[in-house]
Amino acid sequence: MTIEQAFTTAVQFQQSGRADEACRLYERIIAQDRTFAPAINNLGLLYADRGRTAEAAALFRRALMLTPAALNSWNNLGSLLYRLGRRGEAATAYRASARLKPDQPAVLNELGILLEGLQRLDEAEEVFGRAVALVPDEAEYANNHGALLRMAHRLDEAAVRFRRAIALNPQHSGAYSNLGSTVKDRGAFWEALLAFRRARTLDPAFAGAHWNESLVRLLIGDFVEGWRRYEWRWKHGRLPSPQRSFVQPRWDGSALQGRRLLVYWEQGFGDVLQFVRYLPLLAREAGEQGRIFLECQHTLAPVLRSLPGVTVVETGGPLPDFDVQIPVMSLPLLFGTRLETVPSRVPYLSAEPALVARWAERLRAAAGGLKVGIVWAGSPTHGNDRNRSIGLAPFARLAAIPGVTLVSIQKGPTEGLAADPPGGFPILNLSPDIRDFADTAAIMAGLDLVICVDTSVAHLAGALGVPVWVFIPFAPDWRWMLDREDSPWYPTMRLFRQSAPGRWDDAIDRIEDALRHRASDHRADEGAAQDMPVQGVEA
Repeated sequence: MTIEQAFTTAVQFQQSGRADEACRLYERIIAQDRTFAPAINNLGLLYADRGRTAEAAALFRRALMLTPAALNSWNNLGSLLYRLGRRGEAATAYRASARLKPDQPAVLNELGILLEGLQRLDEAEEVFGRAVALVPDEAEYANNHGALLRMAHRLDEAAVRFRRAIALNPQHSGAYSNLGSTVKDRGAFWEALLAFRRARTLDPAFAGAHWNESLVRLLIGDFVEGWRRYEWRWKHGRLPSPQRSFVQPRWDGSALQGRRLLVYWEQGFGDVLQFVRYLPLLAREAGEQGRIFLECQHTLAPVLRSLPGVTVVETGGPLPDFDVQIPVMSLPLLFGTRLETVPSRVPYLSAEPALVARWAERLRAAAGGLKVGIVWAGSPTHGNDRNRSIGLAPFARLAAIPGVTLVSIQKGPTEGLAADPPGGFPILNLSPDIRDFADTAAIMAGLDLVICVDTSVAHLAGALGVPVWVFIPFAPDWRWMLDREDSPWYPTMRLFRQSAPGRWDDAIDRIEDALRHRASDHRADEGAAQDMPVQGVEA
């Protein structure tokens, strides 16, 4: 049997599922002729299927050294590297294949997905555009192109692509869900709700559609259905923290009757700060025989220790003995929280008295007039940070208001801006000396007002009962709801909403006007206090 005949037989074995025989025959062929690239490539495929990924990658590269123009080897290498999470190398392999043969829509589609994941959005857009041009009637390509455009915040164009995908394939649940997310960002919340509902009707197990629908329902005030669908968050698989696994059962909301309950954190700092309001209520229900434990992030622990009736333990340390457990953001569902029953009494957190005294002395020495803490950016890893963070420059207008002292309590990558503000406007920079949320809480106790973007500081101020004004994006996070200047969660909070996507001018104008009135009232109050006569004491 010649090598060519052996190769033909090996291919037949491979195609008929006789992988072991095919593998042995390819190995014999390569032993006879180390330059027979087709056998080397096909053996790489069999090794990849068996999990021998390093050997498979080496075989594909060896085949390419022998035949650099082999499309199959480039595509096989790209596919393997993608499976291994080596996205940059995979993109290089697919790009090489696309250069050799530009009219491969499937390869272009895969390359576009990789480039999108690498945040090379301009390149990805060009590649997806080529795939769509080659096969304009392929729904998946239109959907993927739309997802890229949405990531680039080209929402109108993205919506066109998703509608095209739906027209081509009316059963495409992913395109419906993507369309829902896109029109939601444009403020078309009812249209978004219908799209998510259609997506989950087509695919009842589509966790992303259930999760996204829950966010819209909470946004419009449908708490009953919203909290129920919010539980799909764990199956959605895109939360920053995974669902925990415990031997102890999950608490079902039944009477605690002396049982010990562990409440554990999930998602971001702000989420924890907002929903720990339920723990003092649980402590009262558990009674003297029960215990409420809260597991939380290290940086939050100092301020959360002020929760009455709650024992705080930090993540990474040993957990106490407990009988039942629950993630913190499932508490509204178990409490049956509706808009009219939100537990809104504040403060439910308090600052440490010793820290309050220390920071108050520093504030008295360095700041006069109306003391306003400011935060201009959230975490850059937050999925919506581009829309919610506004930067430090807009605060220059507030610094120019007579009688106002701005105080930086910003933490994170942009806190250094306070050392050299744009245009040099005056600001008291406390950021470098803030260690954790306990320091931030203590500083807030000495401030007259906090003005911030939608980030954890807003929740901390609200939980402390500190007056706080919050910049809210046009398409807001669900907890801020729609068309209201107040928050049902925080009585001391005032919301200043963006009037159009990407434009903060109106919100800044309204905050500036409101702050001018507040500063004027503050000066009047200080003047009245100074003019008040001192009453003598009769002997």
